[in-house]
Parts: sequence; C-alpha cells; structure tokens
Amino acid sequence: MSDPSLLQRVLQRKLLPWTLAYLAGAFLLYQGIEILDQSVRLSPLIYHASHILLILGFLLTVVLAWHHGPAGPQRVTGKELMLLGALLAAGGTAMVLLRNVERDVALPPGFTITPAGQQESGGAEPGRSPVGGRAALGDLIAATFPEEGDQFQASLAILPLENRAGLPTLDTLASGMTDELIARLSRIRGLKVISRQSVQELEGLNLTPDEVADTLDVDHLLMGTALRTGDGANIEVRLVQIPEDDTLWSSDYELGQATQEAVLEEITNQVGAALLVDVPTLTLEGDLRTTESPGYVAYLAGSQLLNTRTREGVIRAIETFRTAIGLDNRLALAYAGLSSAYALSITYRYRIGVDAYAAAGMALRAADAAVELDSELAEAYAARGYISSVALAPAQIVGADFGRAMEIQPNAPNVAAWYANLLIREGYYDQALAEAQRAVELDPLSSPRRTGLAYEALRARDYGLAIREARIAQTLEAEVMLPRSIHAQALLLSGRAEECLQMDLGPYEGIRAMCLHDVGRREEAEAIVDSLRTAVRSGRGLNSDFTAVIQSGDLASYFAWTGDPARALPWIHRAFALSPSGIDPRVLESGLFDELQENRVYRREVEDIRSRIWARVQREEAEAIIGVGGWDGES
Repeated sequence: MSDPSLLQRVLQRKLLPWTLAYLAGAFLLYQGIEILDQSVRLSPLIYHASHILLILGFLLTVVLAWHHGPAGPQRVTGKELMLLGALLAAGGTAMVLLRNVERDVALPPGFTITPAGQQESGGAEPGRSPVGGRAALGDLIAATFPEEGDQFQASLAILPLENRAGLPTLDTLASGMTDELIARLSRIRGLKVISRQSVQELEGLNLTPDEVADTLDVDHLLMGTALRTGDGANIEVRLVQIPEDDTLWSSDYELGQATQEAVLEEITNQVGAALLVDVPTLTLEGDLRTTESPGYVAYLAGSQLLNTRTREGVIRAIETFRTAIGLDNRLALAYAGLSSAYALSITYRYRIGVDAYAAAGMALRAADAAVELDSELAEAYAARGYISSVALAPAQIVGADFGRAMEIQPNAPNVAAWYANLLIREGYYDQALAEAQRAVELDPLSSPRRTGLAYEALRARDYGLAIREARIAQTLEAEVMLPRSIHAQALLLSGRAEECLQMDLGPYEGIRAMCLHDVGRREEAEAIVDSLRTAVRSGRGLNSDFTAVIQSGDLASYFAWTGDPARALPWIHRAFALSPSGIDPRVLESGLFDELQENRVYRREVEDIRSRIWARVQREEAEAIIGVGGWDGES
C-alpha cells in the first residue's frame, strides 16, 4: 500500500478544522483588541505584541494539529519539540526587537521610557484647581468665546511720556510706570489695552494722535507731558477719546521716586473710573493695584529683554529676573518672568546653558513659586499654564491655569497667545486661531504675537495668513529665526517651494532640504539631510546658538513630507528626547505630517512618545532649584 499524499495526510490529521477554528477565535480576539484600543488607547508595545502573539499562535496551532490530530502520533516527538522551541524562540526574539528597536538613530543618554498609563499622578498640582478633563476645557472655551459682539467695548493705548523737562531719569521712571499702568488697566474686562512694545514701534514717526489711534485701532489715548518745575518735574496726564478728541480726565502731578507709587495709584484709579463712566459695559476684575518692591525695576527690565525673543534677550532676561529675585525673594512677578524666560528658550530652541528638560523643570518650579507667593497674580498662572502646555501636561491642568489668568486679567496679550497653544493641541482649531488673532489685536506691533498667529494659521492650513503674519514678525524683529521657519514651511505647503529657496533660513537647513526636494533637486536635498544626520549624531557642526532639536525635528519633517514616515519616527523620538516640545504640535499636525498621521500605527506611536513628556518634566521640577536669597518653596 502506497504512502498517503500530503493532502490526504492534512485531511486525516484534521489540520484544516483546527486552523479554521483558531482563525475564527483569533479574529474575534483581534476585533476585541481593536475595540479596546479605540476606547482605552493601548501602548504601541502592547498593540504590536498582541499581533505577534496572534501570528505565533497560528503557527503553534498548525504544529500541534499536525502532530496531535486524530491520525497523528499521540505522543510528543523530538521533531515536534524542536519546531515548538524554534517558534517560541522566534516569537521571543520578535518581542525583544519590538521593545528595543531604534531604527535609524540612538536616543541621547538620559532619555528614559515610562510605559503609558504609569505617569506620575496624585491629584491636583500645588495651587491648581482639580477640574474635569475635556469637558472642563470646553466650559473654559465657552467662557472665553462669548456671544458675537461681546468682545472689547473700549480700547486704550498709553503713549510714551513727552519729556520736555530734559531729565533722563524721567524716561526710566515713566517707562516703568507705563508697564505698571498697562498691567493694572488690563484687569478691566472688555477693555483692550495695547502693549507698550507695540506703542514703542511708532516712536519717531511723528504721527498725530488720530494717526496713532488709527494704526493701533484704539478709541482712547492716555498721554503725558513732563515739564521742569524748579528742581523737579511736573507731569500733565490726560485721557482722550478718539476721534472726538474729548478729554475724559486730566490732572497734574509732581513726579519723583518718592511719589511714583502714589501717582500710579491716582492715575490708575482716575483713568479706570473715567473709562467705566464713559463705557458702562466695562467691568472691573478685582483690585487694580499690583506691587511695590525693590526688585520691581529689575523685573521690568527683564520683561523688556524677554519681549525681543532673541537669544541674547532671553539669556539676559533670565539673569535679570534672578537679580530681581535676589533683591526681593518674594516678588512673585519675577518668578513668573523667570518661568516664562525658561519656557520661551524651549520654544525658540535656544542654547542657554542647560538642556531643555532642565529648563522646563526650572520654569515649572518658578511658576509654582509665583502662584504660591501671590495667588491673585495673573502672570503667575499664565506662566505656569504656558510651561505646562509646552510640557504636554493634561489639558485640565493647563486649562485651569489659563482660566484663572483670564479671570484675573482678561485682556493680557500673552495669555491669549499662550492659551491658543492649548486650544490647538486639544483640537479646537478655529478657537485657537481666534484667540491668536485676539492677541494680535491687543499687541499689534509685537513680533511674538504675529509669530503665534502665523503658527496657528499654519496648522489651520491658512497658508496665506501664515505667510503674511510671519513676514510681519520678521519685519518687527529680524534677528529672530522662528518666524522664518514658519514662513518657509507655509510657502512649501502652498506649492511655492522656489520662494522658500530664496530665504535665509539660518539653522533650519532641513526646511531648505524639503524645498529642494519639492522642486526636483533631490541630490542637493539628500546631501543636506546626510550632513544634518552626521551633525546630530556626532554633536559637531551644529549652530552654537540653537539646540539640535531643530535638526532632529526638520529631519522628521523631511522624511514625513517626502513619503517615508517610517524613517521620520526615530527622528521624532530623538526630537522629544532632547526637548519636551520636540516638534511643535502645530507643525506635527500640519500638512507636512499628513502621511504619517493617516497611518494609525505611526500616529499611535507618536502619541505614546508625547504621553511620557509631562512625567519627565515633573521629575525635572522635583530636582530644580530656582530660589535666590533664601526662598525655594519654603514660607
């Protein structure tokens, strides 16, 4: 009798029923995994491992059916053990490779992986309200975006003091008073108060009051003139309504260091009262006073330096805020300013002497200090909201801080701009764009506000708006490179890569490579990419003013844009290993990453990378020491 054929042996050993039964069960299990993943996002490791186990299970079923089917030998043979051992070894190897895969680059030393779901928690942060998740953010958005027409009922610009007394000290004194008046008056809900930086841009243009009001889009001007009186000076202050040129209030004051606080108090109260009488729909949000401190002048200087957003400005701002803290270690404003300076060094990718995660930890520590020292200070909550947003903290934590900042000081331009970051991160794109536009209304001649609006427009796919705002930002502050990168990316995404190649992009050579690739100059593009990869891996040949986050992020963008998202992923890992804002969410969710975001597995991996950032920043905060002169969280 001849040996049975392979088909007969398969049928005799019931191989087909066994495998079909396994496939039916595996299909049900696979569907269960998919449903679970949609409702409770599984980590990529668990998700991929489940697929490997399903495939391994199929192969084990085939082996077991062959050896133990009805017609097969009912004992375990050496051959069977070898097959089972080989399959199990292969499965184990696949699991190890899945866990340790690094693909194209190695992560820097110190980057640790915390499995999803194991981030540090434990209730609300110090000084923060424990609010509910996305629903609470929705309530905040509803409060932020009221009914149509319920925006600003009045607007004000405070013009620089006209110093006819010829005393240089008056200029310094008046500058500090202007900042203080803006901070105080912006607590009036419904009143748009233009920042001093925007007003300063008009100095030297010899504009009439009506022209100034028209340029800044305001309907009230606060003007002052200083005249010499014996050994001192007298200032005349008046509040004027435009275009009627009606004087709503005016007064004269003897001004000096000793009388500054009293004069500020009087002007604030009188101007606030006059505006409330003139525009009854305005509402006052608490006390208009802020602070009197020996460190306050240093704080004002630090704020002016930070407004430039240049690397030198940010570094000097950090030093100056620390000086202010040294003069008064309980000056909450200085801690808030220090927090913002560290946070902005991360956003602008500046090298400041500490790595981005350490900077984030110090920013969070300083912001917590500011809130603890003054629970009624809008700047403190805004600073903490900003660094928490940059560090990808849960939306309810960030939203609580921004909500409190807007409650105390509803019309601060930086709060509006930074709040837009949270909105874009959480998918409220239209509201984010509106909030960024509101920030520009409040501070129309500020490069940072224009940069923020350009960023939001990039994510909103409004490339014309992104290009326009980025150009204005560059005009206002030519030394800052970030607006150029936004401008170039918007040109690329709008099909104008040739124009992108005409720009000086400084450290953003990766964007230039994308533009070269888009116009068909592939060899030049690849040469730049190879050079950037070598520089990042070796740490040599990088721009000394900027961190390697720029190159890592640009390489991720390049591979995602040119159709190779699998090669983009390790550079995304690298960028976030170097900085909590490795790739800005407005870029990560722009058209550059569409192909990667459309791949469910890749998108999940990016989400998993981002889910670890907040826990790492919290660990950095625990190690941060920002106290100067004795204060470091101890009352």
